[in-house]
Amino acid sequence: MYLTTYLKYAGIFLVLIILQSSFIGYILSIPNYNITPDLVILLVIYLGYTRGQTAGMISGFISGLILDILSGTFVGLLALSYTLAGFIAGYFNRQLTENVSKKSSFLGIIFICTLVAYTVYYIIYFQGSGMNFPEIFIKHILTTALYTSVFGLIFAFINSRFNLNKSF
Repeated sequence: MYLTTYLKYAGIFLVLIILQSSFIGYILSIPNYNITPDLVILLVIYLGYTRGQTAGMISGFISGLILDILSGTFVGLLALSYTLAGFIAGYFNRQLTENVSKKSSFLGIIFICTLVAYTVYYIIYFQGSGMNFPEIFIKHILTTALYTSVFGLIFAFINSRFNLNKSF
């Protein structure tokens, strides 16, 4: 049973990684601001949120490392930021009680996790570029986190509509 679940998520990750590295940048990007939604991090956050910190961290590291290798720049940087996002999402899994609805807080958790992950990513990525932190934060971190959160809303709607996970 666990093997089929792992294979299902591995297949979804494979499809999202292919989409992320080839099509998403051309179709859904906002060229004036140089931002694109990050669909892979949405699945990392979802797994961390529903399955716990370990699943979130492992899926974040593996998917981030694959995307790092495919991009060819700063190998390990996306792996670090995705691992961090999966860890934070898993922390929220443990902190929620039965009184708090998981569905209502998922969008906020997506925003928090992506904001932290992109902060780490872009601070290291733009190290030594001469850009100051407020400029990096407004142009890259905040805009990418907001744009990815919009797609997180779509993901949450699809998840609830088709009941992809019974516990969510």
